[in-house]
Amino acid sequence: MRILAASLRIAGLDAGYGAVSVLHGVTLDVREGETVALLGTNGNGKSTLMKCVMGMVRPSAGSIVATIDGVEHNLVGKTTEQIVDLGIGFVPEGRRLFPRLTVTENLLMGAFRKSA
Repeated sequence: MRILAASLRIAGLDAGYGAVSVLHGVTLDVREGETVALLGTNGNGKSTLMKCVMGMVRPSAGSIVATIDGVEHNLVGKTTEQIVDLGIGFVPEGRRLFPRLTVTENLLMGAFRKSA
């Protein structure tokens, strides 16, 4: 199995929906080999943060950089399709996209893209 994203660095991220500000100066550094869990009650910005990483929500400030195969990629400003092409995937919990597949199998569904 190939390591798709060796690291992810988020710095000073602000984001929201129109006039509603959700994320304020979020900084997160996930290094190679680490596993990170985002915990919090509803409405604390977990999904918004993940949507920023995937290009589904545009941050108003800050940076998101993924290091993939030793190359840094600034994710801010990229489309979701461009981010998926880098090999980055997101399976939202509880959405039942492919209910009979495991989380790993759901993520591997993105591996069918030529560049992933």
